[in-house]
Amino acid sequence: MTSISAVIITYNEENNIERCIKSLQQVADEVVVLDSYSTDNTKSISEKLGARFVSYQFENHIQQKNKAIEFAAHDWVLSLDADEALDDQLIQSINEVKKIATIFWL
Repeated sequence: MTSISAVIITYNEENNIERCIKSLQQVADEVVVLDSYSTDNTKSISEKLGARFVSYQFENHIQQKNKAIEFAAHDWVLSLDADEALDDQLIQSINEVKKIATIFWL
């Protein structure tokens, strides 16, 4: 099946990160959290859920999003903010596209 990396940029997102990661785990083959040196539990929650956690100094929103993509292992990348999460319909749609893409590119 086609592989997807999910990337999330964060700063002090302990209240949101679990929901975000758990939704992405249903479609992504890896989850990368690019954090701007949070002072809360963002790192421990992310790592507990199996995400790869990377710290990087925040420059601006676009540069942080682009930097997160650099850490992605796969060609297909899904980028979310920590306060976002995939709903059931989107999860189903992404998984269907992954299957179709795998067949198409075999």
